[in-house]
Amino acid sequence: MSISDIFDFLKMLDTELYSYIKQFGIMIYVILFAVVFSKTAFVLLTFLPGDSLVFASGTLAAIEKLNITALFFIFFFAAILGDSQNYFIGKTINKMRLSDSWLVRFMPESAITQAKKFIEDYDRVAITFSRFVPLMRTMTPFISGYTGYSYLKFIRYNVIGALLWTAIWLVTGYALGNIKWVAENLLLTLTLITIVVFIPTLYAYFSQMVRNRKLV
Repeated sequence: MSISDIFDFLKMLDTELYSYIKQFGIMIYVILFAVVFSKTAFVLLTFLPGDSLVFASGTLAAIEKLNITALFFIFFFAAILGDSQNYFIGKTINKMRLSDSWLVRFMPESAITQAKKFIEDYDRVAITFSRFVPLMRTMTPFISGYTGYSYLKFIRYNVIGALLWTAIWLVTGYALGNIKWVAENLLLTLTLITIVVFIPTLYAYFSQMVRNRKLV
């Protein structure tokens, strides 16, 4: 199997999950863990499926093709460990005394600046809800470690974020899994659910912004 074949397999894992279950059997759980872990553990792998993969897994659990309890623990711990790995990569790079210009070679300067400001302005809200924000979900753990953000604080809100993320996407997929329309319109369904999921995120975001203004 070539590298391009592997990339194609990973990118289609969410939409082709049903056929992959037949192909890999129980090993699909290992693959699911590895994909979710890698997506947040390494900034360069942010293209891997995340939300859609958890949702698709939940829909298949609803028709008893996967075990919902096993999926919950797999995704929950994969998310926590992935973010922690990303945090310590950032912390290790910081200890190497490399300048920000070195980072720009591997990621856009705008993304680095945005992630730093995101953490500085919204602190625990950023750590908790960054998992719901594209790009920020991988940049926030890395920049947290790189800038010396306390790991004890980071892991606390990382766990809360992982719990919310896993529960929302998995349970939603499970609840809608038996609806034929959902299976036939998966992309539209994911879009609508993403909008709903962002409501509490936006609420927390603007609440924190209001509190920050009151302190000024």
